[in-house]
Order: sequence, then structure tokens, then C-alpha cells
Amino acid sequence: MIKYVIRAKKNPLKKEEAAKYYPQMAPSTPVTLAQIIKRVEKRSTVSSSDVKAVLDALQYEVIEALQNGNSVRLGDLGSFRLTMKAEGSPSSETARRKGADGIKSVNVQFTKSTAMRDALSPANIEFSMQEDITND
Repeated sequence: MIKYVIRAKKNPLKKEEAAKYYPQMAPSTPVTLAQIIKRVEKRSTVSSSDVKAVLDALQYEVIEALQNGNSVRLGDLGSFRLTMKAEGSPSSETARRKGADGIKSVNVQFTKSTAMRDALSPANIEFSMQEDITND
């Protein structure tokens, strides 16, 4: 069950327009790596130390693959790829001279798989309003 709250939002480009109300995800407590390890251990014949070792290795391999410029596909979970933000230059020659110095930041983009997209479709999820949070 996914909890939501109703929040007012104003369009910053249309300040004179009244706020509109939208459902938004309610704050929630993140599931920790330790909790994931315990859950996987219960669903399999693998010990928690083995699960942790595999997840640590997976984390290392994903980061290394991304550092080498590769995307990473993790089956029905989805895929990770790098994106970057850079300064624009007036000409390709100027951009070439700047080279990597023109890159401002590198980010990781996650794209969910078809299986995850289908599983997280609103038609396949049960929603309820979070009652203990003020919905203004």
C-alpha cells in the first residue's frame, strides 16, 4: 500500500493563478541495506553474510562499470547509465580546447524495466491517504 498526502502547488510562471491540489507521496522510512539482506535471507537458502557479500560486490561492479563509461542492465530491475551537464561553448573548437574542464557534473540515470514499469503502474498499486499528516 502506498500512502499519499494532498499538497497545494502554485505555478511559479502564473503567480496570479490559484494553487492547485495534487496527491504526493507521503514521507516514509527508507528500507535499509540490512533490512534488504534479512529479507533476501528469509526468501532463499543463502545466509545473510553471503547476501551482504553479493550486494557489496554488485555495488562495486556497478560503480566500476559506470566509471568505465558502460551502462548497466540489471534484468527486471532496470538499467543505470551516466549523464553529464556541461558548459556550452560558442564553437566546437572552443569546446575541444575546454575538453573535460567544461563538464560541470556527472549523474546516474536509472531507467526502470518493463516489468518494474508494469508492477508500479497505478492500476497495479493500492493507494491510501496518510491520515496522521496534515493535508493542506
